[in-house]
Amino acid sequence: MSNVTQTCLLITLLALLTPGVHGTTADQEKTWLDELTGYLNWGEEEGGGGEEEPVNKKVKKPHILYVVMDDQGYGDVGYTYPEQADMRTPLLDKLASEGLIMNRHYSAWMCTPTRASIMTGRYPITLGIQHDVFQPNTEECLNEKELLLPEVIRHNGYATHLVGKWHLGYARWSCFPCMRGFDTAYGYINGETGYIDHMISGYYDFYQCSYNEKNGLKWKILKEDKGVYSLYLYNKRVRHIVKQHDPNTPLFLYLPMQSVHASYYAPEKYYDCTDTKRCTMQAMLSAAEELLTDVIQYFKDAGMWDNTLLVYHSDNGAPKSSYTSNGPLRGTKSHLWEGGVRTVGFLYSENKELLPHRGYTDCYVHVADWYNTLVAISGGWTAYAKKTGLEMPAKLDSIDQSRHLLFNDTNTCPRTQIMLHIDPVKRVAGYMKNQHKLLIGPQDSSASCDDATFYPLNISSIDFSIIELYNIWADPNEAENIADENPDIVADLRRDVTDYLSHQSPLQCQLPTLDDSYPSDEVPYYLPWDFTRDNLPASAYEYNTVT
Repeated sequence: MSNVTQTCLLITLLALLTPGVHGTTADQEKTWLDELTGYLNWGEEEGGGGEEEPVNKKVKKPHILYVVMDDQGYGDVGYTYPEQADMRTPLLDKLASEGLIMNRHYSAWMCTPTRASIMTGRYPITLGIQHDVFQPNTEECLNEKELLLPEVIRHNGYATHLVGKWHLGYARWSCFPCMRGFDTAYGYINGETGYIDHMISGYYDFYQCSYNEKNGLKWKILKEDKGVYSLYLYNKRVRHIVKQHDPNTPLFLYLPMQSVHASYYAPEKYYDCTDTKRCTMQAMLSAAEELLTDVIQYFKDAGMWDNTLLVYHSDNGAPKSSYTSNGPLRGTKSHLWEGGVRTVGFLYSENKELLPHRGYTDCYVHVADWYNTLVAISGGWTAYAKKTGLEMPAKLDSIDQSRHLLFNDTNTCPRTQIMLHIDPVKRVAGYMKNQHKLLIGPQDSSASCDDATFYPLNISSIDFSIIELYNIWADPNEAENIADENPDIVADLRRDVTDYLSHQSPLQCQLPTLDDSYPSDEVPYYLPWDFTRDNLPASAYEYNTVT
């Protein structure tokens, strides 16, 4: 590494560790710098997305394998409640037990809000999309003005690929993952699709896209894959990506799994019982573990696994179903009780220098934190600014937890508060501070949006007549409401919620379904409609064909 490169690296690290902002002492800074410069001794790469060769062939930036399970409950894995476990997940149990278990990893209460939070580093309430998931045939799209995680990581020298679920909008080409920082994307656009037929609402949803400055956007509906179990297709795609990848270039592989979302299905070979719906869940988990086992082997075969950080968590709790389980945690997906928002989560790396912190952490981690945490691991905002001339977006909710999660060298937990949710439609809110959790409003409300309605967030948005307070450290199953006995704590947390209400954007409810949108009887595929029928691509399902 040249002296210039070393100097730039140290400046980057010092910028990340500025006292008063990050709460580090001089001794902590020295320890952190010693450990990082001893391991993360990477050179400068020119260009994003791995398109140009790094100056230093011995790239030490870690590859990042980011796995997000879909609707996996706290009881849908073996390691969370081993005495009560009815699911066998030997691979996940091994990786978790040998890595770092995040005991208090939190998400939004359903899919789109969680994925938006990961990609932007913002709470869903900041984005105004917290109430529901994006629906087909609407103009819903993650705000194109937001700087997404893969865009930053790509500028920091990573190749960026998505295999699996997007669910952050498709109304315009600019909504597509390949226009939001991913070199390639492969999978489905909506919240769910069939495991075999790849259909949702009667139309086909399975695609591939790529983007680079030289060739522009390439996009194609993968009609030929109909009838093939989707996890086999993801397996084949990951194998192709890793096999074609230059291991000297850091890889960011985002693997938002279709498993274990409904419809509940797995091929017959994965079943070892058939008498209950939990047998189907076991089969689905076995299929997912097989996929992950193969992915790990592809990394090993490429000589990349010993320099890979695996991030694993679910996007929310399990839904109410006889297939799924949140263990003893109260509530389900779409609730603010622990069963809806506390998720399985762990880190793993074969390399103990990359992840010396092993065992478990009880510090809070929110899905928004992965934004700044992975940016830091990929090179930091200073590196991004040097490449682009741009700065970190303002007023992020994301906390960089890299020092705590990787090295455990922070004296205190980086995060002590989580603004779980504020929903002016259901008139509920959820907020956590230290060991206490405040829930406001009717948690079982089934109120829904009026199409295209804006709901302002203010003091009248929430039903403050219903208050629940729990000490979730002492009472993780939320069995005892202690609000009446602790009026001072309620008042303190309520003030914080009120403060959040004062500076949030209005909630944009589900946009209306458009008649002149795709899919349609004329074009039975999910694709953007920011062009008219008169200038559709010649084949109607193919645009600058992916090669």
